[in-house]
Amino acid sequence: MKSATPRATAAAFVLAVFALAGCSNAALATNTSTNPWPQPARPVVVAIGDSIMKGHGLNAAQAWPDLLAVENHWNLTNLACDGAGFGTAGDPNDCGTNFSGLVQQAVALHPSVILISGSSNDLGVDNDALNVDTDTVAQNLRAALPTATIVGISTVWNDTETPSQMGDINQQVSTAVLSVNGTFLDIGQPLAGHRAWLQDDDVHPTPQGQVQLAKVIAKAIRQAKLSL
Repeated sequence: MKSATPRATAAAFVLAVFALAGCSNAALATNTSTNPWPQPARPVVVAIGDSIMKGHGLNAAQAWPDLLAVENHWNLTNLACDGAGFGTAGDPNDCGTNFSGLVQQAVALHPSVILISGSSNDLGVDNDALNVDTDTVAQNLRAALPTATIVGISTVWNDTETPSQMGDINQQVSTAVLSVNGTFLDIGQPLAGHRAWLQDDDVHPTPQGQVQLAKVIAKAIRQAKLSL
């Protein structure tokens, strides 16, 4: 048998190098597909509010905080409670407490963002007492969560004329939230004049009404230049 010529040996070596390179590239491609780059952690968001924020009468996923969570990739826990307010205890079959009683639950979740809304359930509560309750919630949240973004949201009413005390409630929420370096969003009354966006009780939004609230609140967040 004749021995291989130097030219043939060199050619074989080159082919072997290309073959190894191909294997290496294939392995790299496999590693890339099975081990993608780590995704950034989703913001942990807690919502505190009443039955409107909770999506009373609807599937939980239809409530406006949940709609925004899907849009913004939040890791959301919605603690909103039927009947609750800053000074008013919620339904005993739900939370059975006012917003102050939800602070500990919120803090335990270690949120980076807290959404907290004024509530029409506080209509009729003495303004001085309500002011103390509202300020206490904001102060306790900030003390336990010094770096969290706290966002206060004005109270949602139905399609009829807004009660005069609603202005006091909103002012108290604004003052309390701003005093702890939070942000207050005055969203007006998105449901005013739109009876079709409310359920038969003329209080709680329909799915379409919740979508409208989500749109208005998302716009307010953008205008406030909040990065959530």
